[in-house]
Order: sequence, then C-alpha cells, then structure tokens
Amino acid sequence: MTTSSTRAAAARAWVVAVMVGAVVLGATGDLPHQLAACKNSHRSIFLLEAQAVPSATFIPCALPLPPGWSYGGSNVRSGLARFWLDSDRAGSHAAEVTLAQSCDVSRARRTRLQAAPPGLRRYDEPATRQSHSSTAFFLFRGGCVTYRLSFTQQAAPALFHEADRFLGFTPRSIYVRGVRHDSGLTLCGADAPPCPG
Repeated sequence: MTTSSTRAAAARAWVVAVMVGAVVLGATGDLPHQLAACKNSHRSIFLLEAQAVPSATFIPCALPLPPGWSYGGSNVRSGLARFWLDSDRAGSHAAEVTLAQSCDVSRARRTRLQAAPPGLRRYDEPATRQSHSSTAFFLFRGGCVTYRLSFTQQAAPALFHEADRFLGFTPRSIYVRGVRHDSGLTLCGADAPPCPG
C-alpha cells in the first residue's frame, strides 16, 4: 500500500469515527452560541460540514440546547451539509440548518447582528400572514447558511426566542488546525491549500 493510499485509508477511518462521535455529541447536547466557536468542534458533525463545503470560511453549529430541544439528525454530501433539531413543542425538524456555497437572499432583508465577526451578515425573509415558518440566511465568504424554523415568531414567540439564540459559527481554520494536529492530514479548502480539481 502506498503512502498516499495509507493516508487516504486513515482519513476515511477517521471520518467514520467522527461521524459516530457526532451522534453522541449531538444527542447529549454538547453543541455551542450565535457568533461563538463550537467546543470540541473538530470531533463532531461540524467537521463533516467543513469537508462538504470546503469554500466556507465559517461552519454552523449550535449552543447547548435548552430543555425540550434535541439533536434530530444530519445529512452531509458533497456541496451540502444539513443538520436539524427536534422540539417537544414544535415537533421533528423544528429547526433546520443548511450549509451551501451560496443561497438566494433577494427576498430577504439585512438584519443587524451584534458582535458579529467580520464578514458574517444576516438576512431575514419577511413574515407574511400565510407564513407557517421562518427563514434566516447567514452569508460569509465562500458559503451561506439557511436557518429555517417550522414556526413563526408571531405563532410561538417564546420558542422563537429560544431557537434564535442557539445557532453559532466556528471559523473553518479551527477545523483545519484540528485535523492537522490529530491526524497529520490536510483539510483542503478555505484557510488551507486548495482542494484538487
């Protein structure tokens, strides 16, 4: 087996270990805050997000969840990463976070963020009388996060207030350093050497 194939096999095994660990971390609520770095981020599902959208300079995550909220699951593939949270009041997929390289904010309005890191901007879709959900977009260099709630602020103000506070972002550079430290491998993309192809 060549050195490159050995490294590739080690990387695949490491990613599988991260995926298994991510379920445990999510299920116990060991997640983070809006505009703050995730704790133990290089050992969770969030590392897979960094691999799926290598251009993204921020990776979405969540704060420790309040009572009534739980990690629901995730779906990660090349170019797209999604995780969702369930609520005992709003049901499954009550909050859904999707990371992609870009998104359409033409119908949304810019919202001021307090203490936002440079380059992170928020846009909210305006609510209408027919709205049954809420959508916010977070734009940054190389990526966009769509944050969709299955309810509106008008319909469930207390629940909306909770859900609007536990989305966070970690600079991708933390994952790049974590992978290099833990495995000696390079997580290509933003804040690292470009990915091949």
